[in-house]
Amino acid sequence: MRLALLTADAELEALVARTLPGEGCICHYFALGSALLRALRRETFDLLVVDHALPDMTGLRVLGTVRAIVSVQIPVLYVTSLQAEGDEVCALNGGADACLNRPVEAGVLRARVASVLRRVRTDYLERADQHANAFEFDPVDCSVSRNGNPIHLTSRQFRLALLFYQHMGTTLSREHILDLIWQGEIDINMRSVDTQISRLRTKLNLVPESGYRLTSVHGRGYRLDRI
Repeated sequence: MRLALLTADAELEALVARTLPGEGCICHYFALGSALLRALRRETFDLLVVDHALPDMTGLRVLGTVRAIVSVQIPVLYVTSLQAEGDEVCALNGGADACLNRPVEAGVLRARVASVLRRVRTDYLERADQHANAFEFDPVDCSVSRNGNPIHLTSRQFRLALLFYQHMGTTLSREHILDLIWQGEIDINMRSVDTQISRLRTKLNLVPESGYRLTSVHGRGYRLDRI
């Protein structure tokens, strides 16, 4: 999962850096609310962890702006002070999915993130099943078939196809795709993403005539729609 942490707290950043990568999260760090909001106009994330206290604005303002400008309901984990019950109530009413109280402990952080991501993964899997139509995905064997006919995909192409079906109707940024599918490989550029997506479109025949449209969204990334 691709995660964005918004905090100016060095201790919280260090805690996330040593805790969440081991849970399968690729973490990106922001110290200013304005920086995260700018990034969200061109990038996509699976989870946001937002601190209440920021140098340029409150976390509540960031949360409200995220819910207003981002069309997809990104899960948000909100960090508040131990005694700030009012902030927690405001965050939950403002659209946060869960809250973390300071001082944040590694075990609690893992549990909260895992709880949110379980709901996200369940939703993604249900969405993939709902929109797969004639396609059948087997995550165990990393195989896909259409109307019972197997389609040969490389392991990377399979992961890419499943990612698009899990995010049907959602624009995924190239950076998001690169993080999750190439997973830190060196010497990879955006052209590699474009090439693999072009090959996937051809192999799965993701064109309007077949009921799907896999398109490039200028300045953002790629989007798969069922039509």
